[in-house]
Amino acid sequence: MTGANDAITLKDAAKNFGFSVSTLRTEADRGRLTIYRIGRRYYTTPADIREMVLQCRVEKKAPTPDPVMSEAEQTSAAMAAVKEAMLVLRKG
Repeated sequence: MTGANDAITLKDAAKNFGFSVSTLRTEADRGRLTIYRIGRRYYTTPADIREMVLQCRVEKKAPTPDPVMSEAEQTSAAMAAVKEAMLVLRKG
C-alpha cells in the first residue's frame, strides 16, 4: 500500500486518481503539481495530487442581486427620455 508521501509514477498517479498523464504534466507546468524526476521517469505523491486538486478548486460565485430595472426596462426608459427630449426641441 502506498502512503501519502510515497513516490508514484505519473502513469500510476493518473490511473489511480482519474487524470491523464498529460493533465498532470500540464498542472505541473502551471505550478499546481509538484513532480520529481528520478532517472528517466517522473514521479509525484498522493499528497501532491490532493494539494493540486485543492488548488484547482473553483470558488462558488456569490449570487448577483437583482437589478432595480431589467435591461429591457432601462432601454425603454432611455427611449422614452429621448422621445420627450425631441418633443421639447420641436416645440422650441
